[in-house]
Amino acid sequence: MANSDSSDDKKAAEETASDEIETTSDDLEDEFAAFEAEAKAAAAKAMGGMSGGAAAAASGAAADAADDIEDDEDEEDDFAAFEAAAKAAAAGAMANMGGGAAGSGAVEDSSPAQASAPAETPDDTAETEDEAEAETQGAAPVADDAKSAALAAAAGNLKQASEKLFGAAPGVKSQTILVVGGGIAGVTAALEAAETGYDVILLEKEAFLGGRVTRLNRYFPKMCHPTCGLEINYQRIKRNPRLKVITLAQVQDVSGSRGDYTVSVKTTPRYTTPACDGCGMCAGAVESEVPNPFNYGLDKAKTVRLSHEHAFPMAYVIDPSIIGTPEADKVKAACPKGAVDFEQKEEVFDLNIGAIIWATGWKPYNASKIEVYSYDKCDDIINNVEMERLANHDGPTAGKILRPSNGEEVKKVAMVQCAGSRDINHLAYCSMICCLASLKHATYVREQYPDAQIDIYYIDIRAHDKMSQFYARVKRDENINFIKSKPAHIKIGDDGRPVVCGERTIDRGLYENDYDLVVLATGMQPALAADFAPADLTRDEFGFVVPSKEGSEGQFSAGVAGGPFDVALSNQSATAAALKAIQAVRAGS
Repeated sequence: MANSDSSDDKKAAEETASDEIETTSDDLEDEFAAFEAEAKAAAAKAMGGMSGGAAAAASGAAADAADDIEDDEDEEDDFAAFEAAAKAAAAGAMANMGGGAAGSGAVEDSSPAQASAPAETPDDTAETEDEAEAETQGAAPVADDAKSAALAAAAGNLKQASEKLFGAAPGVKSQTILVVGGGIAGVTAALEAAETGYDVILLEKEAFLGGRVTRLNRYFPKMCHPTCGLEINYQRIKRNPRLKVITLAQVQDVSGSRGDYTVSVKTTPRYTTPACDGCGMCAGAVESEVPNPFNYGLDKAKTVRLSHEHAFPMAYVIDPSIIGTPEADKVKAACPKGAVDFEQKEEVFDLNIGAIIWATGWKPYNASKIEVYSYDKCDDIINNVEMERLANHDGPTAGKILRPSNGEEVKKVAMVQCAGSRDINHLAYCSMICCLASLKHATYVREQYPDAQIDIYYIDIRAHDKMSQFYARVKRDENINFIKSKPAHIKIGDDGRPVVCGERTIDRGLYENDYDLVVLATGMQPALAADFAPADLTRDEFGFVVPSKEGSEGQFSAGVAGGPFDVALSNQSATAAALKAIQAVRAGS
């Protein structure tokens, strides 16, 4: 009888599962083995309500499913291995069920799992030949249900195991990690977290990633170009489906706590759609220009432009000043992809976030505040980040270091250290990189002008760790002079050239030296707005993000958002921040 066969099958399945659990219970030395036993028991229980034919069909389906998982090269962690083992165990349990209607092979999941079959009524005392035939024809759908039921039961135990071993800590509603700032630190933190297996959203206020680093001409001490390292990271971003990048986006507000932050984000229109492939046809349709923000306003850029030649994403940006003008119509008509959209508006939306990494970077101290150095009174007095653009091949002078005032070559250059730094009237702290940046700038000049004279005015040279070797190498250059002095002021000579005035520290001698170009080594200020104070975020007296006294459990800093760092230390800080964010949203944190 069907009832008797079904009862025997259920009993056999339960005995099989019970034996397997008892056999393995002595060896359960870790939580994985315990969860595996629970999964087997759940699978046996789910199969108890199936007929013999259904169980046979489900056996083949589950076996194929297990093979698919085992062949998946992307699941290389312990949890994936356990999931595959649990499903294989479920398939093995089903295979132990005896005879019945024939039916095997993989069947695609297309229906929800069914926990049990309806009980037979007294009228169902005999099966006709038609009913038997119908049962045989219906074996595949029943097998489909069997597979779904068995795998759903196993998945339930796996979910519990995941939550206990890898999942959210109590009270955590979201495990998504938000990284604010797409400079080198933000990109590094986002990639480290995403490649660990967490969903990550990366916000950047500019139209491109890379921050200050992408504006550099070269790194010290090897003097290599930053494009290579950035491009490697961009390729990693493209390959990672867990990482979503949103440019032209800024955080407006943050509320909530660890595991359940509500972050309000505002996006600014790019006026081009994702269909833009960077062909540049739109830029050829305009003549109007605006100050070039990428080159710190040292030159002009078209109102329709690619931010820079290695921009990521490689999509054009349209300045809103042309909207409603004849040029706007030309731009729209010139795009072969139909990717121009002047209907885009600012948008504000909310994100549910588990942890936040602030990688908002830095900005150069405003040199115009150092009134005695006449920064805003002479075009030939620039700061250190502007020097990087002058030396870069896609900078305002195509990489040629020239006097901004008249375009002439430079023959005598001054580097003024600690311009506003280590000064209680401006920045009371040392920014760590300024001395090394000036040494690098001196090499830029010497490469282009073999006879040029460079004077470096310094309080003391701070070249940490291996950077001291770079300092020693530069110091051996006979055309680079080190003058221990903090200049008192810079005046403008009768010929328009800047004149550096002061007293030498060692011999107390006075000087008034004129130059073709003066580069002020201004310090690093945190870029996070002074009036922005989201929940649980604490900053020190200089504006750098620090842990709160109570312990900010869900928000962390990376890179210069937390203090003055060079590129290498920013990357280390970013990796640490990614780990802290992961710990904040997972069990055992």
